[in-house]
Amino acid sequence: MTRFSLIPAALAAAAVLLAGSGCQDTVNTAENTAKSMRLDPVEARCFVTDNFCRDRLRPLGVNRTVTPEGFMRVQIAIRSERYGFWPELWSWFMGDNPYHVSYRFEWLDANGMLVRTAAGAWRNEIFLPGEVRYLQSTAPNANCRDFVFSVKENSASN
Repeated sequence: MTRFSLIPAALAAAAVLLAGSGCQDTVNTAENTAKSMRLDPVEARCFVTDNFCRDRLRPLGVNRTVTPEGFMRVQIAIRSERYGFWPELWSWFMGDNPYHVSYRFEWLDANGMLVRTAAGAWRNEIFLPGEVRYLQSTAPNANCRDFVFSVKENSASN
């Protein structure tokens, strides 16, 4: 094969790759830099067991509040880190865009004991590249003093 016969094949392959990665749904955001909201941030410690979630989701912050009834409410802001040319190209090639995850909140009482409720079931969420999601949960009763948040890749949806 001559060098000139490889050029059209290389151009065609490049066009297919660029067209595929250009069709990604991504989220662009703008927000107020002078925040006027009152936050009660929670210092979080993360324990990551798989590299896929570590490279794809970034926790931005954990906030809490108390409802008028005395129940703790928690909100976790998470951003999908799957944006840019190479991550989008890989997502398109693997067919896993948007990114499907499952998460749950588990609540603990003042003694650190698990409070079993239906709220501890896994819930599904879908992230587009660059998207920020705010995941919330409210304690099942006023005796709950702490929580554990877990997230995992939802391979059944991919």
